[in-house]
Formats: sequence, C-alpha cells, structure tokens
Amino acid sequence: MDENAYQAYRSVIVSPTLRSIWAEVYGGRFWPDLDPPWTQATIEDVRFVTDRLGAHGAGSRIVDLGCGSGCFLRFAARDLGQRVVGIDANPMAIRLAQELCADLLDKITLQTGDIEDTDLPAATFDGAVSLDVLLFVSDKDRVLREVARILKPGARFAGTTFELKAPSAAVSAPAFNAYPNAFEAAGLVVEVYEEATDWRRLLEEVLSAILTREAALSREIHPVAWSRVRAWASSRPSELADSRRTRFCVRLP
Repeated sequence: MDENAYQAYRSVIVSPTLRSIWAEVYGGRFWPDLDPPWTQATIEDVRFVTDRLGAHGAGSRIVDLGCGSGCFLRFAARDLGQRVVGIDANPMAIRLAQELCADLLDKITLQTGDIEDTDLPAATFDGAVSLDVLLFVSDKDRVLREVARILKPGARFAGTTFELKAPSAAVSAPAFNAYPNAFEAAGLVVEVYEEATDWRRLLEEVLSAILTREAALSREIHPVAWSRVRAWASSRPSELADSRRTRFCVRLP
C-alpha cells in the first residue's frame, strides 16, 4: 500500500473542520460515530437500521457491507455488544478501520473484499447493514443475491442508499433507481422502502459549507484528497434533482 495515498485518504476522515461542518449542519441529528464525508447517515438512519435489525443479543453476528472506516462497526460492537464483520473493497479503508476500531477488535473482524462475492459461509449472519454503498455497486443483482446467500432465514438487511436517475460524475456511480424490484428479484421481501427525511437540505448545506471553509479544509486535508472533496462539493449539487436518498429494510424469508 502506498503510504502517501493512505495518508491522503486518512486526512479526509480525521479532518476536524470537515467533522465540525457535519455536526453544525446536522445538529441534533448528528451521529457521533459518523466518519464524514462518504457515509451521510443521521442518527435517525442508524436508529432505523438497529430497530429494524432487532436486538439479537451479544452472540449475534452482523455484516457491514462496504464498512469504510468502521463507524457502524464501532457502534455495533461497543453499544450493541454484537460481533461484526466489516468488508470493504478499499484496503486503505480497512487499514483505517483497524486503527479506529483498535480497542474493539475482539468483536470486529475486518477484510478487504468484494461485497458482490464475499467468500463468507452461507446462512451465517443474523443481520446485514449497508450505509450509502449500494449506489456504487455496478451489479446490484449480484450483490443482493450475495446478501441473501449469507443471511440466516428470517434475517434482515437494512441501510441507506441513493437512487440515481442518471449517472453521477460527482460520486462516480451508475444510474439506478429500481431497488425494490432488485430486492425482490434476489428473493428478499421488502418491508420498508422510503425517502430519508430532509436529506437534500442537509446535503446541500454540507456541500455549501465545504466550499465556504475551503481555507481551513485545504490545510487539514492532503492536496490530492482535497481536490476530490472540493470537486464533489462543487459538482454534486447540480445532480441532486436526479437523486433521492432512501432507507430500506428487507428480509430473507
């Protein structure tokens, strides 16, 4: 792993100014474990996920598909007492998750891998989570079949994603807005599929604040990483008319 690339990646997640922007815009809806900017979950989104998955007890196993730097992993292991497996395709995300979850690694297992083909045993997990990751997956049908394969019968998959009516250059994601049909095609029963509350206002205000506080952010974030964050903040607003942030919960019969 290139150390300079890793430090650039890490500098975004640990930026105090970036975190303060999220906290100020989200207010009472800010999730303390959040690692902005790639996951945009509010505390309401996290409560939705945990309420839908249910309390399986200390011996339960949850898988976080696209775990990033491990914000949900830390929360589930520390506050819910669950054993959690985190998978992400980016080895830099897994390395940072290992750092940030260092005191919880007795309950957390991390692996670099493709969530479309996890290589995990079938019918293993009591629940699955994915926060703002499915939009990036090119083959939605394949990843959802994989979710169905690794869940125990009756287990649930809950999370958030973005519908995209057109491809997004800002986040390099393909167009896709037929999630309910895709869930059902994978053999999953849709229990809840709804628009996330006030998502557009929150995102617009965050993006605006990033551009307003460019001087501070450019000092904290590695130049290569900052150019990507700035490009996202500049170009994403024009795409929001073709986007919709949603929450979902589906169940394996």
